[in-house]
Amino acid sequence: GVDMRLFNMFDLVMDYYTRSSNVIVEQDLAYEYGMYSMEMNGGKITNEGIEFTLSFTPVQTKNWALNLSLNSSKNWNETGKPEYEPQRGELLNGSSDKILVEGYPVGGFWSYSFVGLSAEDGRPLFNYLDVPEEEVNGNVDPLTFLAYSGTSEPDFTGGLSFSLRYKNVTLSSGLSLLLGGKKRLPSPYESIINGMYVPEPDVNLSKDLTKRWQRPGDEKRTNIPALVTNGSESIMTLPDGNTESWIALWEQSDEMVVDASFLRCRQLSLTYRLGDEFCKKLKLKTFSVSATVSNLFVIANERFNGFDPELGNSVYPKNYSIGINVGF
Repeated sequence: GVDMRLFNMFDLVMDYYTRSSNVIVEQDLAYEYGMYSMEMNGGKITNEGIEFTLSFTPVQTKNWALNLSLNSSKNWNETGKPEYEPQRGELLNGSSDKILVEGYPVGGFWSYSFVGLSAEDGRPLFNYLDVPEEEVNGNVDPLTFLAYSGTSEPDFTGGLSFSLRYKNVTLSSGLSLLLGGKKRLPSPYESIINGMYVPEPDVNLSKDLTKRWQRPGDEKRTNIPALVTNGSESIMTLPDGNTESWIALWEQSDEMVVDASFLRCRQLSLTYRLGDEFCKKLKLKTFSVSATVSNLFVIANERFNGFDPELGNSVYPKNYSIGINVGF
């Protein structure tokens, strides 16, 4: 680790770590073995990373003070060869504790490869799924018809803080920053099962449904499939013999994968501190008044439609508070 101060303005605390460990996973078993699953060695992971806090104080006078601070941690992992074959569902969802595919990071996930919408009926079209009937095989490796979408683990996470003081007034803020990493968007059809069943009357629908394909030519302006009008025709057979509705395939396609980076303002505060002379007259040690707002804003990919990337289809509520601090 490192703990140092430079030029009376920079403070740095940094730690580096590395470790290797085996991954214990649960493997599904055939029912004739008398148990549903068993624990097994799923491979080996080597982790290394750094944690650091950097503080910068360029101005420090009687009337003015400015401080900027950044803290972060970053972990890298190298995976060995997995000891079992991942299932299609595991590849689509990814895993934070299993080695799914050799050479890919923990947290990596896969998707169906989206091409576009059919001009005929608005159904989604995909790469690698249309195979001759005689080539459909339950032993087909899902990786042959899925596309790698990235990892859910971010490249950088950290916190930023800012403090500016003028005499007895201080403005401060705290921000969260996440860079890199991928995330699957919530589906506008999540309240409409398979895109064809009418939801309950008290269930809200996504406004994005108004942007869905409705007539030929809409495929040029939207990538949201049409409502299903014939359930049997909306079922597609995959190369491994399994069947899925076209809406479910689209929901787990790379069309629904976006960059999960964001910048969030956790709080913004304005504080006034009463001077020492006035405090003495009031027989107080300290006295200050502050106004704070939490979750002021978040900047993220526009495809989240204003929602918070961490919540998917909701936002953290703004909180307003006023505080008085008295020291005797």
